[in-house]
Amino acid sequence: MAAVHHGSVAASELAALGLRPGDVLDFSVNTNPLGPAPSVLQAVRETDWSRYPGDDEAPLRRRLAKRNGVTPEQVVLGNGSAELMWLIALAALQAGDTAGVVGPTFGEYARAAQVVGATVLEVAQPEQAPATRVLFVCNPNNPTGEYRSQPEIERLLDAQPDRLLVLDEAYACFVAGHWASPALVQAHANLVVLRSMTKDHALPGLRLGYLLAAPDVASAVERVRPPWSVNAGALRAGLAALEPAATAHVDRARAVVAESRQLLTAGLVELGFTVRPSAANFILVEVGDGARFRRALLPHGVVVRDCASFGLPAHVRIACRPPTDCQRLLDAVAMARL
Repeated sequence: MAAVHHGSVAASELAALGLRPGDVLDFSVNTNPLGPAPSVLQAVRETDWSRYPGDDEAPLRRRLAKRNGVTPEQVVLGNGSAELMWLIALAALQAGDTAGVVGPTFGEYARAAQVVGATVLEVAQPEQAPATRVLFVCNPNNPTGEYRSQPEIERLLDAQPDRLLVLDEAYACFVAGHWASPALVQAHANLVVLRSMTKDHALPGLRLGYLLAAPDVASAVERVRPPWSVNAGALRAGLAALEPAATAHVDRARAVVAESRQLLTAGLVELGFTVRPSAANFILVEVGDGARFRRALLPHGVVVRDCASFGLPAHVRIACRPPTDCQRLLDAVAMARL
């Protein structure tokens, strides 16, 4: 089974160009443009690494439950939301089942289903999906940035009550005025909401995510989760991320994302490219040849995400970094005469 390509740039690729990781602006990773909240980093530094991490799981589940208006039994922690996708597949699918994926989108949904022997059906619109055991919907979608409304999701839940709808909200915290999905968890036993806390605080190397679901669904996922899958530093970071200082940090990042998204969109359109409207902290740009576009920018110290692995070889995905970085990207595109 082929591995999923996740983009970014390898140190070996940069070394061939005489560059180091610190020499480039990485627009291929969609995380908080302000970096980690200082209070969250401090919590990681103060972690006691001599203990097993289990004692900190219950406090974080309780805090997340209170934040989202659910019970602690409806919260499952994971080593990033990617691990939770695999655990959902392990708990809910078996060989011979069919899993639906609304694409083009993140490749790990399909891979998780294939690992347990399920057949994967990709559809362009969720309404096109036939009866499946599980349906994965990324909202806002990676890489298109499309954001589906609450009524759209409710119609999907009502259309097939026996189908588990997995709503991945890894980037929802960066959407201005995003609607609150946890309320639907209480009303629909067939909904699972996925969240990635390390996207919010630019800590993808730490790995921390969680899901919200009906108690029986959450219990099924918890039973197949490996022991201590979330490390002690991630648990401490998660608790710190729920404090007011860290919440305010994410609020500031949301404003930066809105400003940078507008700057990038206007600048790239002026340079002759087509930019798809996005509600997320990244944009999808049609450039003709995504791989060539990416290669041309590397010598200028700029990395973007070639979208061939999404089935979109003519496109690149560009994350919303701070405005000064975004202007540097626009200047690099102009200099590269792309």
